[in-house]
Amino acid sequence: MSFIPLCRVSLVLAFALLYVSEVAAHGGHGGSAQLQRHNNDRAIAAQVYGGLHEDKGKVTISFYGNIAFEIVSPRGVKVFVDPWRNDITGMYPPWYVRDMPIVRTDIGLVTHAHFDHDAVDRLHADMIMERIAGVFRLADVKITGIAEKHVCETQGEIGYRELVIQFIDEDPCPPDETLQWDNSLYVIETGGLRILHWGDNRQNPPERVWKQIGDVDVAILAVSDDGHILSQDWADVVMKKTRANIVIPGHYYVEGVNIPGAYGLKSAAEWTRRHPHTLLESATITLDAEGVAKYDQHVFYFGDHVAYPTGGEPPKPTKQPDVPEPTEAWKRFAPRP
Repeated sequence: MSFIPLCRVSLVLAFALLYVSEVAAHGGHGGSAQLQRHNNDRAIAAQVYGGLHEDKGKVTISFYGNIAFEIVSPRGVKVFVDPWRNDITGMYPPWYVRDMPIVRTDIGLVTHAHFDHDAVDRLHADMIMERIAGVFRLADVKITGIAEKHVCETQGEIGYRELVIQFIDEDPCPPDETLQWDNSLYVIETGGLRILHWGDNRQNPPERVWKQIGDVDVAILAVSDDGHILSQDWADVVMKKTRANIVIPGHYYVEGVNIPGAYGLKSAAEWTRRHPHTLLESATITLDAEGVAKYDQHVFYFGDHVAYPTGGEPPKPTKQPDVPEPTEAWKRFAPRP
């Protein structure tokens, strides 16, 4: 083998090792789908059969912390919105005490380019769509993406715009904001319900955006008592504008998920109590159009319930491991006669 091919092999190996180390260190954010062990048979079946099982007439919504939600259609198509992780760019300090668990889903959606919304490596998804504008359909699911803008001044307890400028020396407000300060609203239609996922959208979008959103049955809003994205007062404004039957808070502090005190984030308990509400007892709700229609601007609050274990001590071994006997391994190098 000549010198040049050897160099090329060494270079390839070096890049491979660098890639693997980056995947190990950062969870493989970006083009890591080739490392996943599933295939797209679920997507093919959804196209061919119009779903993955018979129509159960119900939609399930599960909470994964931050504003990450899984929505499962009556025909079994899974949509996961805004998976999260701690920042890997060095722009922002840590926010979470744990990684979001890896979730198998059919469609992964990302509202905008921030660490707490775009951890696509935490999804084993047949397809990933980030910041989409336009309409996508699969089986009994229709998704409309509305290109909009990220909130840039929240009027919450902490000056958001000032904090961003302090952290990254960048103004998040239009007209010269960068991509991370843009946001796509998603209206997900399935099972006779129109479900709005707000992402981190600004609180005062233009009227044309409200017309694009239209009437919704369920609105998932980024509201916390400190007003990190939507302040309590602004959340009231947005809630009324959505005309949603049910409103679900997200993007608030969750015990066992968020680092206490990070970014000043609080729960949404106080805001929830300001409205007719239900304190949910698990991380999943099951809805149908008839049942949802009975509510009017009613808050469903997941609180600290998320769809995976978050606390407790690690399991103790059932048997203490044996202490190995002392060995003199060095003797294997003794000179042979």
